Order: sequence, then structure tokens, then C-alpha cells
Amino acid sequence: MDKRIVEREGSRILIPAEYKLLRENLNQNYRIISDVLLNTGMRIVEFWKFTENRQWYHPSIRVIDLPKEGACKKEKCTTTNRTIRLTERGCRAIDTMFEVGVIYRNKDTMRQALMRAAERAGIGTQGINPKMYRKWIISWLVEARKELGIDALDITSSMGHTEATLKAHYLGVFGCSDTDPDHRDMVEYLKGWKR
Repeated sequence: MDKRIVEREGSRILIPAEYKLLRENLNQNYRIISDVLLNTGMRIVEFWKFTENRQWYHPSIRVIDLPKEGACKKEKCTTTNRTIRLTERGCRAIDTMFEVGVIYRNKDTMRQALMRAAERAGIGTQGINPKMYRKWIISWLVEARKELGIDALDITSSMGHTEATLKAHYLGVFGCSDTDPDHRDMVEYLKGWKR
């Protein structure tokens, strides 16, 4: 049986076990970047702006207040500021980033590094790119929402999407049963996201 590859708008959506394999094949700088991107759902441009603005991060309440100057500037990005929810795992990733620091990488350099790591991990390179982290966390949140007591508004407000976008692109991506190991891994990974 062929392995199912889930892709949305050219970006691969990995399950937690595949992310673990990919992560193991990245150097420390890319591991840190990957962990923060996955746990925040930030767009790449937002992430790099955030690395320069620690004051937006509030670990005691596990949120990032992303202001207008840090938000995506594309026309299609209608949300100009938002509060990003975090798990304890997300806070640890951000704390590590600010403690250790990260070296800037442009999208092309990062894409190439991710593709090399994906190849070494044995998961293939189809759809591997820096934008995929945002699609993962949104898809995982949609998949795990019932067990975690999350509704669509919780996800859309944190990610800066509309409900229509959420339904059109992320609803039913996995279609796992609640006994599926991939589903359970997503729930476990996201525990505490809503508090």
C-alpha cells in the first residue's frame, strides 16, 4: 500500500511521527526555527519579525501578541494583529529560541535544507517547504479540536484566518478516528493549547 501524502496548496502536512523524523535530520538552528514555526503557526515573515521583538511574548499567560507591524503584509492577509495561543511545549520552543538565538535563513535556503532533511528522513520531498508548519498546526488543531475543547473561532483568531478559509482548506484533512495513533499524537502534541 502506498503511503498517503497530504498536501494543501503545495505544502505538505506531516503527521507528528513524520515531523519527528524530519526534525531529527535538521541542524540545531533549523530545529529551533521548526519548533517555533510549528508551535506558533506564524508565517515566515512574522516569525523573523518576532525574533527581534521578544516583548510580544508573554510566557506567563502562554500567548504572543502579534501587532500590526509584525503581521503579514500581503493583501490577502486581512488580520492585521492577533493573539497567538501557545502550549507549554510552544513556550519551551520560544524560550530556547531567545536563549540560544537563531541565524536568519531566507525561504529558498530554508526550503533546500528542509528538503535535504526530508530526504534523509525517508519521508520524501514532495510539498516540503517553510510554509508547511503553519498548515500542520492548523490541520492538527482542527483534527484534535473536539478532545481539546477547541472551536473554530479559537483556531481562526489565533491563526488570523476566517472560518471560511478554515473550512475550505483544513476541515477533514486527516479524517482520523479518535483511536488512530496519528490522531492521538496530534492531541498529545497540542495538549494545553486552549488551557
